[in-house]
Amino acid sequence: MHDASSSSKDRPRFARGAAALFALGFAFVACGGNANYPDRPDVTAAQAAWCDALAKSEGPGGAWDRMTECRSAFPAASAAYIRVMTKCFFERVEEAKQSGDPAAADRALLLSECNEKALVDLPMTSAGVDEVIDARCNRAVRCEKVEFTECKAAMKRLEPAQQAMFTTRYNARTLHDIAGCLGGSCGDNEEQAQAECYQSAEDKLLWFP
Repeated sequence: MHDASSSSKDRPRFARGAAALFALGFAFVACGGNANYPDRPDVTAAQAAWCDALAKSEGPGGAWDRMTECRSAFPAASAAYIRVMTKCFFERVEEAKQSGDPAAADRALLLSECNEKALVDLPMTSAGVDEVIDARCNRAVRCEKVEFTECKAAMKRLEPAQQAMFTTRYNARTLHDIAGCLGGSCGDNEEQAQAECYQSAEDKLLWFP
């Protein structure tokens, strides 16, 4: 038989344990990779258009065999950045093909040129921007002894293209990851340490086969 008094004593302990597990599970979902970022549908749509352009450029007629892989990818770039790059990059690719000059079709060169255009055309703000700016400035307070308000003001004084380089070039999930990295320990070389927080995003900015 169960000891009724023992069971009743255990209930509060069980309730506290269940509550703790629930809170832990909630935090895991909120912070994990499956978080529902508000710009995700827009990024997915922009990625689909990018894939269609890739298929047209790389697949000589018929179905492109990398379409499923391309559409299932989730790049680091924001929807706005992907859209500008889609238009610019594939227009340049087509122009290079028409010119018959292999050097004109150099992918790195075309991407660099289109990136400059995209940074100028991007909006000033988007989902995740406030989080990453706060993370940059909190790091400046910790690691460089800069006042938080001074850091925020300095960010606003940057040229739009410079701001976009750190913010609206990336989607909300990527900015969240960057903010998490910026919240890490200070480095001996802060400029390099902060650049490293962006490196993974830079590597996954756009999808190519």
